[in-house]
Amino acid sequence: MMKYTKLNFMMSALGVIIYITDLIVDIWVSVRFFYEGQYVFGVLTVSFMLFGTIVVQCFSYSWFKADLKKAGQESPRCFLLLHCLQGGVFTRTPATAWLDKWSQVRA
Repeated sequence: MMKYTKLNFMMSALGVIIYITDLIVDIWVSVRFFYEGQYVFGVLTVSFMLFGTIVVQCFSYSWFKADLKKAGQESPRCFLLLHCLQGGVFTRTPATAWLDKWSQVRA
């Protein structure tokens, strides 16, 4: 079984930082478009941003379910709600580290 190393944690944390930065820049760009009266580009920017975050949350939830299944646990419904509210990516890193520790204890 693969261990969740410090390097994995650092890369996950870096990924979350980049994800947040990207969301902030996307919001800033869309606000600028709306402010300048370029509504089509503003709507397109918001649409692509929302589509991207929805796809990321779907993959995050499916990976989270797979990790729980490997650990022999059932997926709590609160994690589905958390992913629907766009917060699942932020819980993935600590949850994966916890699952790694749990699998080592059970082994």
